[in-house]
Amino acid sequence: MVKMENTENSENKEISEQTEHEEQTEQTEQTEQAEQTEQAESAEPVDKIRQLVFVRFLSMPTPYIFDAQGLDLSEGDFVMVNTEAGQSVAKVLGYATEEDAQGLDAIKPIIRKLTEEDREKLKQLQAKDEEYFQFCHHRILERNLPMKLTRVEQLFDGNKITFYFVAEGRVDFRELLKDLVEKFRTRIELRQVGTRQEAAMLGGIGSCGRELCCATYLTNFQRISVKMAKNQNMTLNPSKISGLCGKLKCCLAYEKDAYANLIDNLPKTGKKVFIEQGEAVVVSINVINQNFVAKLADRRFIKCKVSDILSQEEYIALSERKAKEPQKPREEAAEVVSDAVKDEKSSEKPKGKRRRSSRNRSSRRKRSKAHE
Repeated sequence: MVKMENTENSENKEISEQTEHEEQTEQTEQTEQAEQTEQAESAEPVDKIRQLVFVRFLSMPTPYIFDAQGLDLSEGDFVMVNTEAGQSVAKVLGYATEEDAQGLDAIKPIIRKLTEEDREKLKQLQAKDEEYFQFCHHRILERNLPMKLTRVEQLFDGNKITFYFVAEGRVDFRELLKDLVEKFRTRIELRQVGTRQEAAMLGGIGSCGRELCCATYLTNFQRISVKMAKNQNMTLNPSKISGLCGKLKCCLAYEKDAYANLIDNLPKTGKKVFIEQGEAVVVSINVINQNFVAKLADRRFIKCKVSDILSQEEYIALSERKAKEPQKPREEAAEVVSDAVKDEKSSEKPKGKRRRSSRNRSSRRKRSKAHE
């Protein structure tokens, strides 16, 4: 019986030691898991910090947001990006914020900056683009299609060739597409663009003497109206307010808000206003100097400022105050004038006697002899 009790006690001790050991291991595992979760939580915000940049493809002015992934990039750098169609070359415009990226489903990463090998390959692709352009241009002339070829772009991996063209309406280019597929044996896309996109692709020098804005830094095309030119007092000559694309200049919108705020302070042309000289009609306005030219009832033109405009009540009060002012009698005014004339005569120097010429003397002698 004693032996049985000893064995049972030893077994109970072993079981208790095992349970204690298991509890210790569970506690250590829980502490390790807690430390790992804390490290993961602390690492999550670091992973979420992204370095976003705006890039622009060589063919289109629309900017896109990509993740730089720690690359040291600056404005003007050329990078390799991965698109839905394949790899393509893009130009860095600047850094973007998380607010700019709101609403985007997925932001693709930038693969790398362009290396020397990539630049050499890009030159070779651009040389091939010229050959593709000439071939497509000849096919357009042969088929007499109403379209103008603008640019040819090939993806960096050569999986796709895009032909950009301008046309007034829809063009049936199915036969042209067959010719291009038979010639190049790759994916072909014909994309129609507008005249503004054409100017952004080709570039050029504007009337200001600088490179076109759409080809350098503009990222979208704002709607331009003739009212913007009218607010800036520009001559509505199509050759003066139109760009190389034939549309209204994009720079008309640069100072649109400033001119709109200044014009609000000025009266409109043809409006009647009250000024100190009387009631007048606005003939013209100067937005920059904040003044206007008005025509009075007696057909006199007077230049006024915005501060010279009076309300109708102020004008009536001013005219009544002028009517009540005492007027000097006419006699006093006449005496003052006569005194001034006398003073002027007295101040004049006495003139000497006028000498008669010899001709006058001889003529007088002849007349006297004739009377005798």
